[in-house]
Order: sequence, then structure tokens, then C-alpha cells
Amino acid sequence: MTKETAGMETRAWIWNGSIVPELTSLPLPELREHDVLVKIRAIGICATDLHIMKRSAIFAEPPYALGHEAAGEVIKVGGAVTRVRVGDRCTLDPSIGCGSCNACLSGDKHQCVRNREYGINQSGFWQEYVVIPENNLYILPESIGYDEASQCETIHVCLGGMDKVQLRGGERAIIIGDGPTGLFFARLCRLMGASHVTVAGSRKKRLELALAYGADEAFSIREKDALSVVEERSFDVVIEAVGKAETIQLAQKLVANKGRVLLFGLPEHKVEFDVMDLILREITCIGSANAPRVWPRVIELLASERISVAPMITDRFPYEQLDQAIACAFAGGQERIKVIVENNG
Repeated sequence: MTKETAGMETRAWIWNGSIVPELTSLPLPELREHDVLVKIRAIGICATDLHIMKRSAIFAEPPYALGHEAAGEVIKVGGAVTRVRVGDRCTLDPSIGCGSCNACLSGDKHQCVRNREYGINQSGFWQEYVVIPENNLYILPESIGYDEASQCETIHVCLGGMDKVQLRGGERAIIIGDGPTGLFFARLCRLMGASHVTVAGSRKKRLELALAYGADEAFSIREKDALSVVEERSFDVVIEAVGKAETIQLAQKLVANKGRVLLFGLPEHKVEFDVMDLILREITCIGSANAPRVWPRVIELLASERISVAPMITDRFPYEQLDQAIACAFAGGQERIKVIVENNG
């Protein structure tokens, strides 16, 4: 075990149980043979971070650094590292498995019973530096900026969901939710050959962006007339990306006989399903939260410009103002979509 990080500290924004993180310094762990020291260059503020801070999605107890969307630069490498070199620009996969169980060996480390995830159940990427296994890094081409690369994690969970739902060319799809994941789902449905893509949301700017991303129509779920028209149709694939009881139940209502519902949004409470309806109409419900195998494809989608992140970034803050970035994300509003924290120092 190398001592290259012994005595080093990193600045870190710590969640102490309130909705205001605190800036402090933490000692860095020692760099093991297959570990890499990364300087975090860009951080995405995710709705899951906000849910954790509000105590509505408890994955771990404070205090610790949140943050699971990030990209950075390799600063040091352990003695046995072969995949990356000092100076490489990388996006970071936050999920870590044990590496030896059936789930890990089959490529599904997120299903490992000992799975850990940076920013979810251990200190994450709201730090200036992190020590992370080399296998959790994916090298970026120069054409992809750090801010865009911070959203590889978001895109990867969406792409993994699309793989599970297996949308076929010519099928009709509806996405319920106009957050970043809902918008990425709309883009992926178009790329994968859906004949018609509908987005149901509630915020004007996001719905406009859904159309720019390839949706054929986008409407406000709060407009009863528009909703009633859509409720008269049926869709082969329904993607629920909100996580509220009413939107999950709407997803079941909109899916066609023998159709598929992708359950992606995280509900704060238990939600009831009409099981008799699921059985008689032979509806398939699919849960999806992570997809370790798709990371290289995400980078290819960004590099080929088949997916663009830039239109989604509405707010930027320097690392020293991460607390203000959190306040900005909590404030929400019609014009705000994705908040990014940058560390250019």
C-alpha cells in the first residue's frame, strides 16, 4: 500500500443533517495499489441529493459528503494501476461492489449485497479530491467538457433503463416527468426508433427542451384538458420518472395491453398498484436504478453529439459556493433544470 496520499487533506462540503452543507477539511484515505487520486472538476446537483438532505430518501446517516455526479482529472495513481494515467480526464462511476460475488462477476455490481455508492451510502464527490478505484473511471475524449461529463452518471441510469424496457422501433412511448432524466429518456426514445414520443411534465422551459430533444409532443400534466386527451390513448412503453403515487398510477392507466412500464422515479412512500389490472392486461413492470455495463456507450453518445447536455445546464457555481448551488437547486423554478458546480482552480 502506497503512502502517497498520507497526510493530505481535501476540502469537502459535508451534509450534517440540514439543507445547508458545511465546508470543512478531511484527511484523504491512503492510495491503494489499484486506486487513483482524482481532482473533482465538475459536480452535478441531483434531485436525489436534495431528497437525502430533506430526509425523504435516507440511504445513510450524516455527516458525510453527498454527490454522485462528477468528472475530474487524475492526479496520482497506485502502483498497480494500468487503465488510467496522471493527467487523464475522466468521468466517475460512483458504484462499488465486492468484486467477487455472482452479481459483480456478471457485471451487475449494483446488485452486490455489499454494494457501496459514493454520495449515497458513503462520502461522495462534494470534495475537491477523492480516492477511487481505477475501474470506476472512464476516460473522456477532449471533445467532452467536464461539465457535460458530470452528467454521464445521469445518462447511464437512463440508458440502462432503456435497455431493460427494450423499446422496439415503431412503438409509442410516453415519459412522465420533465426533470433531467425525463428529458434524457425522451432523447433516447427518439434515438431508439420510437414512432411517437410524448413527454408529460409541468414546467414550460423543460417541456420546450423535450421537443428540442426529439419529443413529438410535450404537455403540462396540470392542464386537465391536455391530460384528458392523452388518457384516451395507450402507449407501448410508459416511463415513470417522477416517483409520486399519482404519476405511478397514471403510468399504469396509460400503458397498453401487454405493454411495459419502466418504474424509475423514487417514491417517498409506498404506492398501491391495481394488481388485477396488471394481471388481466398482461402488463410488465420493470424497475431500474443502475446499469454498470453501459458507461462506455454513454461516452460514445456524448462524443458523437447524439445526446447534448449543454442545453440542460442552466446554473453554474464555483466549488467555493456549493452551498449556494444547493440553495439554487432547492429553489427550483420554471427556468432551472441542471445546476453544475465547477472547480477550475
